[in-house]
Amino acid sequence: MPAMKARDIMHPRLSLQQKEPGQAMINKLLSSYPGLPVVNDDDEVIGVVTEYDVFDALMNNRTIYEFSAESIMGCGHKEHEGVCAQPVSVPQDTPIDQVLHLMYNQNLSILPVVESGKSNKLVGIIARKNIISALAEKHFWPEHEFQKRA
Repeated sequence: MPAMKARDIMHPRLSLQQKEPGQAMINKLLSSYPGLPVVNDDDEVIGVVTEYDVFDALMNNRTIYEFSAESIMGCGHKEHEGVCAQPVSVPQDTPIDQVLHLMYNQNLSILPVVESGKSNKLVGIIARKNIISALAEKHFWPEHEFQKRA
C-alpha cells in the first residue's frame, strides 16, 4: 500500500458530544457516516455511537427522548457496549494499511483519528467509504506497485 497516513483520508472532526440528546444525535447521524465518535468537554474520544447502537436502543423500547450519546455508545465494535476505558482509535500518523487491517479485522464502520502522541483528542474520522474513495483516486497506487504483482 502507498505511504499514506490516516490524516490523508480522514474527515475533519465530526463528532457527538457526551451529553448529546437523542434527537440532536439522530440529526447528526443522518450524515453520510454510519456512526460518530463521542467526545467529552476536552474533545477526547470516549466512545462511538453507530446506527446499530440506535437500532439496539429502539429494539429495547427506548425512544430518542430517552437516550443520549453516552447512554448508548460503545467502544466502536459490537463485542463491547457501554463506557469503555479504551475506545478503538488510531493516531493521525497511522499508515493506511494498518487502518484497513484494523477496520477489517474488527468489523468497524468508522474509526476515530486522534492526535499523535499520548492525547486521545479527536482530529477526524475514517469510514470505510474514505478508504474505498482513496483507492479509487487516480495515482493512489503507484505504477511500481502493479509491476510487483506481475
